[in-house]
Amino acid sequence: MVPVASGGLVATAAAAWSFATAGPSGATLAGLAALLAAAVLAEAFPVPIEGVAVGATSLANVFIVATAVIYGWAPAVLVAFLAISVVEIARRRPPIRLIFNMGLYSLASGAAGLAASGATDEDLLGLSIAAFSASAAFWLVDVILLAAVVARSSDERLVPYAWHYVFWTAIPFAIMASLAVLLVVLWDLSPLIALVLIAPMVAIALYQRSVQHSLDRLRELDRLKDEFVAVASHELRTPLAAVYGAAITLRHQDLDAKARDSMLDLIFQESHRLARIVNDVLWASQLESGRLGTNIEKCDGVELADEVLAEAKARLPDGASLELVASDPVPAVAADAEKLRRVLVNLVDNAVKYSPDGGRIRVEIDSANGHVRFAVQDEGLGIPDSEQERIFDKFHRLDPNLQRGVSGTGLGLYICRELVLQMNGRIWVESKVGTGSRFSFELPVAD
Repeated sequence: MVPVASGGLVATAAAAWSFATAGPSGATLAGLAALLAAAVLAEAFPVPIEGVAVGATSLANVFIVATAVIYGWAPAVLVAFLAISVVEIARRRPPIRLIFNMGLYSLASGAAGLAASGATDEDLLGLSIAAFSASAAFWLVDVILLAAVVARSSDERLVPYAWHYVFWTAIPFAIMASLAVLLVVLWDLSPLIALVLIAPMVAIALYQRSVQHSLDRLRELDRLKDEFVAVASHELRTPLAAVYGAAITLRHQDLDAKARDSMLDLIFQESHRLARIVNDVLWASQLESGRLGTNIEKCDGVELADEVLAEAKARLPDGASLELVASDPVPAVAADAEKLRRVLVNLVDNAVKYSPDGGRIRVEIDSANGHVRFAVQDEGLGIPDSEQERIFDKFHRLDPNLQRGVSGTGLGLYICRELVLQMNGRIWVESKVGTGSRFSFELPVAD
């Protein structure tokens, strides 16, 4: 890294001296300012290219190479040095990386300037050759120096690393070289005409970033679906095995009443667990397909919550308690009764599940600003701050590796969010690790 950084600083100092002694005109300074601004923006917002191992490509090289062809090596080095400095400082890069990147860009842009100076013809072909040669020089110097540093730090041979880097960056090089040729040719006709290139480049960058974001999101969903299939298989297999084992045990005629009741209770609990998993999958499938209609009507939220808690108390584990606290009076809520029931069931089940040591689970209902507010509070594990933004995402599980023994499909809270949104409400969570969580949602008061 030291040779690259040192060489870059020397090249930058030489470029600054050469540029200052040349006495640039006002038009030259204006043109360089435009290219520098474009290079800074391009460096700050790299373009992702699907299928390329390096991930994202900075189009700043296009403007640096154009500077080398149009104005010479010294201005190109200064534009490259300033562009990378502004962006890397804004990103708060470590000093070592900052100095190395500045040196790398300075040396690569100097090589681009020297390569461009070899093309003496100023016709269309000559400018195209100069731009392509400068792009190739910038690319090769950048890739080889970077490969050399990586190879040295990992005690590997340079040639294999350099070959891999050249192979990985061949597509970005072709794109940048083509854009550089186009920019130089248009600039030769008129700098103002060259500005026409900015709009399509911005459009390409924005479109590529949008496409890449969509592809990343699809990959994440695919990964989560694969994880869900594995989790759901485990979740289904466990209660099925328990029910099957209990059924076999019940076939024995020598069981006493206590043992028989224990087996029946196990079958009841595991059957409920199976039903909950299947219901979550069905609800999520209907939500995703858009087949789930919404029938908003006047509902008694307190009565629905009381029914949900009565069902939950029948299977409440030891050490946990449920209570309903409602203000008096609570107005009727405008909601789909079945969906409201599902939201409450999921939130109460979630509170029980994430309270492995028991504790009080409190369901509160009151009115606020034209809405009926429901809240389910527990004294369980709590949710880290970093997880709270994603807790309502599909397939997201707080304990994916079952380190705390909490199982689940990752669909319950996603279903809650979608159902609340369909009923014109909002849902949120307040939580602190070790003290519990409070899930709240609001729905409009019925007219």
